[in-house]
Amino acid sequence: MPSRICVIDIPGLSRELLREIPETSAVGRWLSNQRIRGLTPSFPAVTCSVQATLTTGVSPEKHGIIANGLPTFLSPEDQKLVDASNFAEYRRQVSFWEQSNQFLGVPRFWQDVSGNSRWKTALLFFQNSMPGFAGSLRPAADIVLTPKPDHGPDGKLVSLCWSNPVELVPRLFKELGPFPLMNYWGPMAGIASSQWIAKAAAIVWREHHPRLQWVYVPHLDYDLQKFGPTSPQAKTAVRDVAAAIEPLVTEVLGSDGQIVLLSEYAMQDVSAFVQPNIVLEQNGLVVTRETPDGKLIDYERSGTFAMVDHQIAHVYVKQPEQSEAVAKVLHSVAGVHSILRRPVAGIHHRRAGDLILLAEANGWFDYRWWSRAEDAPSVAKTVDIHRKPGYDPTELFWDRGTNGTSQNPALVKGSHGLVSPGQALLIGDFRESDDSVDAADVAALLSAALDGE
Repeated sequence: MPSRICVIDIPGLSRELLREIPETSAVGRWLSNQRIRGLTPSFPAVTCSVQATLTTGVSPEKHGIIANGLPTFLSPEDQKLVDASNFAEYRRQVSFWEQSNQFLGVPRFWQDVSGNSRWKTALLFFQNSMPGFAGSLRPAADIVLTPKPDHGPDGKLVSLCWSNPVELVPRLFKELGPFPLMNYWGPMAGIASSQWIAKAAAIVWREHHPRLQWVYVPHLDYDLQKFGPTSPQAKTAVRDVAAAIEPLVTEVLGSDGQIVLLSEYAMQDVSAFVQPNIVLEQNGLVVTRETPDGKLIDYERSGTFAMVDHQIAHVYVKQPEQSEAVAKVLHSVAGVHSILRRPVAGIHHRRAGDLILLAEANGWFDYRWWSRAEDAPSVAKTVDIHRKPGYDPTELFWDRGTNGTSQNPALVKGSHGLVSPGQALLIGDFRESDDSVDAADVAALLSAALDGE
């Protein structure tokens, strides 16, 4: 019988942290007989981009997911694809964590151009996995489970997850209880969400029998951002994750399935942050406007703007002939390691910035464009992944003094986005492959394994 494969994705896991997995755990016993390869993420090494590369087999230049965020203000075509159910105005400007599969420019590697699957596939808690919100919908997989918080007119949550088939969510909630959304992201992020995901994945594997299953397990990623990858808390988090995935590992191996364990990227210790939008605002290049939520970036009037994402930033320049002048301004900013100009190999896409900033290895980019606390918009102190034009890891910290998320970027101790060869992990029983594998080549390795080659 052809193989069944479950890919368990634990972002942040490195060779050093792999040593913390208890040898007596289910995954520890499995690891003792496995070959460990390095995995080189696609650039940038951030969640949405790397997940799209892993599941399509092509670079961001082709699949179009150039970061966790999208500069939707640049494209009427992209504006039509956003999820307008929450914060539609914001999401048509810059939108992070869009869930539509329609944003990908190519099919997943298990699909043909019509969306039909070569192997029954389950995609659990991966980004850009929903079929879409307008026009011709594009299913990402046969089985999809993803967090999808929706709010009613009174602001209260009316749903937590979305699934295909639709009966999957009530089936899982009945056995496992509701998905602990508050533990998935924000100041309360913790092991409970990863425990729930692993148990749900075990049920899907057992009851729906996918040939290929992808499972995203987030806990290590968040603790590494809070405490750093070399912290004592990081070691504890690895052990907690190993325990959390025990039901899934046991279920897969008990049914003669194969496990592939990978990490999208490894994390780096950081001790500095860079705020390019403050520099651009001080030079008159970022312009704000008054809104009910406070002063927000005016994308129509701003000459340039940086969409930041961990250790990289896409800088959009309204007048391309001004790119070098903008680059000169940003070159002087401490913590900016280098500036890439169009076209950048592997990421040359209409959504990519005119300039791409790379942080120093010990730093990351903060989205803020204000320097005085009183100028902060109201969304700054909230867990709000859709209304901020940049990734904000300070949402992981709570400030009791202000009764809101922290406004202190110095609290962040781990980040990612830069790429070095073999920095992440790929572990599994592949017949042929080098000691280090590019993320775009994982699709071919999985296809060969499923075909018994």
